[in-house]
Amino acid sequence: MNTRIITLWETIRTSFWFVPSIMAIIAIALSQVGLAFDRFGAESELPIFADFYQTSPESARALLTTIASSMITVTSIAFSITVVALSLASSQFGPRLIRNFMMDIGTQCVLGFFVSTFIYCLLIIQATKSFDDQNFVPGLSILTSVILAVLGVGVLIYFIHHVARAIQADTVIDNVYRELNEIIERLFPKEHSDKTPQLSDDGPNFSQVYPNRQTVFSPGSGYVQTLDIANLQKLAQECDMALDVQHMPGDFVIRNAPLGTAYFHGSSPACEPDKITELIRLGAHRTPIQDTEFAIRQLVEIAVRALSPGINDPYSAVTVVDKLSGVLCGLTSKTFPPTLYEDPLGVIRLQCKPVVFTGLGEAAFNQIRQYSKTSLAVTIRLLEGLISILQFSQTSEHRQFVRQQAAMIEQIQSELPLGAQDWQDIKKRLDKIKHQLDNDSPAI
Repeated sequence: MNTRIITLWETIRTSFWFVPSIMAIIAIALSQVGLAFDRFGAESELPIFADFYQTSPESARALLTTIASSMITVTSIAFSITVVALSLASSQFGPRLIRNFMMDIGTQCVLGFFVSTFIYCLLIIQATKSFDDQNFVPGLSILTSVILAVLGVGVLIYFIHHVARAIQADTVIDNVYRELNEIIERLFPKEHSDKTPQLSDDGPNFSQVYPNRQTVFSPGSGYVQTLDIANLQKLAQECDMALDVQHMPGDFVIRNAPLGTAYFHGSSPACEPDKITELIRLGAHRTPIQDTEFAIRQLVEIAVRALSPGINDPYSAVTVVDKLSGVLCGLTSKTFPPTLYEDPLGVIRLQCKPVVFTGLGEAAFNQIRQYSKTSLAVTIRLLEGLISILQFSQTSEHRQFVRQQAAMIEQIQSELPLGAQDWQDIKKRLDKIKHQLDNDSPAI
C-alpha cells in the first residue's frame, strides 16, 4: 500500500475527531430518516403508529431539550476523564504512550456516541418547531432519542470501567506488546528458512557499474517515517539508475544532510532529486509504521520510568522484560527485510540500511540493563530472558548478542556490593548462559 495512505491512516486512527465525526454524520442521517418515517406514520391510519404521536410539541421539545443538555454535560465529563487519563499516562508511562490511548477505539466510540446523540436531539428539536403550525410532533424520532438517552447511561458506565482498566500498568504493557507483535508480523512476515535467497549485506559497488553519482539532500529536518520501497525501486528502474538510501525509518535527518545517493550513466540523472525525496517521508516524530525499534522503545520507556525513584515499580519493569524477551525469541525465527532490491531483470536498483537482530535486541535491553543496576529482580529477569533467547537462537548473531549482554550484566553486578546469596542467584544464571554458549548449540 502507498506509504502516504498508510501515514494518513496512522494519523486518523490516533485522533479523537475521526470516529466522533463519522458518528455525528450517522446521527444527522438517522434524524432525517426518522423524520421522513414520522411524516409517513402521521398520515397513516394504522393503529400501530397512533401511540407514537400522542404528545404535544411543547412536551416533546421539553423532553428533547432535557436529553440534549444531559448529553452535552456527560460529553464534557467524558472529555474531562479522558484528559485526566492522558495526563496520568504521560506522567507514569511516558508522553509517547499518549498515542496508544488516543487510538483506543472504545474511547473514541464513547465520545462519538455522546456527541452524536446531542446533535440528533438538536435536529429533532428544530423539526418540532417547524411542525408547530401542523400540530404534529415526530413521535418515532422522539422515541429514538429516549432510547439513545437510556443507552447513554450504559455507555457512561462502560466508559468509566474502560478507563479504569486502560490506565492499569499491566493493561498498558500488554496493549503495547500486542501492537509490537502486529508490527513484527507485518514487517517480518516470513519465517526463517535456509532456502530463502539472501542477498549480500555488503551490497554492490555501484561506482563500478555507474560512472556518475549525485547526492540527494534532505529537504528538511525530521525523523524518517516511511520509505516507499516499491516506488523507489520502480523509479530507479524507469530512470535506469541505482539508489543507495542511507537512512532507515526512525533515523533523524538534518536539513540539507545527505539522504541518499543516486548512481546513473548519463551526465545527469534522468529524474529530479525531488522525486526521490517525495518517496522518503519525514515527520516531526517517529511512528511504528515501518519503525520496529520505536515500538520496542515504547515498552522500554515504561520499564525505565517504572525503575525511577519517583515511581519505583520493579514489577512493571519485570513484566516489560518478559514481553521483550518473548518478542526477541520470536524474531530469531523471522526473515529480516532485505537490504538490496532487484528489478525483474535481476539488476540491483535499491540498497537500504539494514535492520538487524542485534540492533533491535540492544534497543530492548540496553537501557533497562543500565537503569536496573540496583534492582536485583529485574537483573535476574534480564538474565532469564537471555537464557530463553539462547534456547531459540539459530545463528551466531543471536548467540553473540546473548554473550555481550551477559558480559555487561556480569561486569556491572560484580562492581556492586551484593550479598553472597544475591550474587549466587546471578552467578547461577550467568553460568547457565556460559555453559550453553560453550556448547554452541541451543539448549533443549
